[in-house]
Amino acid sequence: MPPEELTKNFIAYFIFFSALIVTIRSDLETMLISRLVTLYLIPVGFLLSCFGFLPIGPTTSLLSAVVSFAGFSLFAYLFKKIRGHEGMGQGDIDLIAFIGAFTGPLGIWVSIMIGSITGSIFGVGYILITGQKKSVRIPFGPFLAIGAMIFVIYRELILQIIL
Repeated sequence: MPPEELTKNFIAYFIFFSALIVTIRSDLETMLISRLVTLYLIPVGFLLSCFGFLPIGPTTSLLSAVVSFAGFSLFAYLFKKIRGHEGMGQGDIDLIAFIGAFTGPLGIWVSIMIGSITGSIFGVGYILITGQKKSVRIPFGPFLAIGAMIFVIYRELILQIIL
């Protein structure tokens, strides 16, 4: 990869990782994810993709954010309709759209997969260790954020494995 491309990617991913770190901390401490570090940074991801700072194009960035937001919104709505209580907060929906704007559809998929697996392992372990009920609330945002970070760091390896 040429040095100028590394510099461009560094700038974009510095913003992305900073927002993800803030998200992890706030969701773990308060069970809230600030829109200042997710939803409001989606246009930044789109602009960075327009100027070549991300390895995805602007159309991919925009569509990934919109489709992931809509998909997670539908999932949250259906879960609440079927179960009668929320299973996912608005912050998680905003977060996946933010991840999509910076990583595209493959980044969304990897983030959800890694987030679901690590979140499940952590959740089961937490319940077993503490003896709490299955209804204990565990924030999903940190696991999505970790999945997104892993995708960015190992993007080339993941692409080689998949393709």
